Amino acid sequence: MKDVVVQFSGGKDSFDSLIWAKQTYGDRVRAVFCDTDWEHIILYPYIEDCCKQLGVELTIVKGEYSFIELAKKKKRFPSTKARFCTEW
Repeated sequence: MKDVVVQFSGGKDSFDSLIWAKQTYGDRVRAVFCDTDWEHIILYPYIEDCCKQLGVELTIVKGEYSFIELAKKKKRFPSTKARFCTEW
């Protein structure tokens, strides 16, 4: 069973965290990518390739609504004072 989960957005900081975790914990690492349907199309093959090269299992999770669907439903975009991820 894998017991080290790294949130991997495809950015430089989460990629560095993933590399560090792999070097530190080896095969116990799993990457999780949260797909909002707001990412650029080239990001998807990039994150898959990064995980493949590191030998890290990738799990992609999606919410019930995309980022845009949620913004339309709430009639606003999230902000630091009114986040989407902490309340419905």
